[in-house]
Amino acid sequence: MNSILTDEKDEKFFGNGPLYLLEGVKKYGSLSASAKAMNMSYSKAFKLIRRSEEALGFRLLDSVSGGKDGGSSVLSNKGETFLSIYKDYATANRLYGESRLDDLFVNDDLDGIGIVVLASGKGKRFEENKLLYKIGNQPMIRYLLNTLLPIKDSCVVSTIHREIEEIGIELGYKTAMHKEETLSDSIRYGLSLLKEDSATVFVQADQPLLSLTSLMRLTEAYRKDPEAVYRLSYGDRKASPVLFPPRYFTKLQELEGEEGGSALFKKEKDIRIEAVEALFPWEIWDVDRKEDLPHFEDLIRYLGKE
Repeated sequence: MNSILTDEKDEKFFGNGPLYLLEGVKKYGSLSASAKAMNMSYSKAFKLIRRSEEALGFRLLDSVSGGKDGGSSVLSNKGETFLSIYKDYATANRLYGESRLDDLFVNDDLDGIGIVVLASGKGKRFEENKLLYKIGNQPMIRYLLNTLLPIKDSCVVSTIHREIEEIGIELGYKTAMHKEETLSDSIRYGLSLLKEDSATVFVQADQPLLSLTSLMRLTEAYRKDPEAVYRLSYGDRKASPVLFPPRYFTKLQELEGEEGGSALFKKEKDIRIEAVEALFPWEIWDVDRKEDLPHFEDLIRYLGKE
């Protein structure tokens, strides 16, 4: 489905054309090469991207000078985030019909917010390290880390597994490698790479279908009311990720053994927990057993995440 975006004058500024151009820039390294692959003139491609940038109010591409082939282009940080969220919007249209843009395009400001990916689980019920188990064409952990790539500078991958550390480093993530194996250790090491006045989002690494849009909904809810704890949900089911305001930073560091963030819900009597609705029900599903895999593999193929 061609999910067209229009401006306040109801004039089209983004659809399949600019989308394919941006994806081509990621693949070929420049706007001119992307346009050539689409049999489009460079001048037309330039006008399409510039029109989109004017309507959005930020640059989608950054120029890179030099190199053996001369100048090239890369997606800007905001461009990467926009592209990921636009794809979520297009998927929502394809699956559910037209959706409200106000619900899907969220504030991408992560200043003062850190994200800890908890990737130290051993998958006892799975009977092996599920995060490295291949779903489709790649290890499970890669699906989540690929989703978070546009905001990787705000993320820390906390793990006891050397292979996961290597994947994180390869993708450009900060990693907190440690030997201690309890949940509280994974939380504490992840927090050690964040500023102590940060709000913190904890993401479980075994949720391969989480969308960037739903994660950003948590941070947007926090911006509007920074006193509450926010957790992603769907209907009556409350799950992860969970966002904690800065005042819980030290208390999270003081957790012990297998205590996780939910332990604070019992200890802190005045804590207020607000649910934030995910776009899709499968985003909050975690892979628990090998019997769960066919459902995830079917969705990964259907959503084009392979």
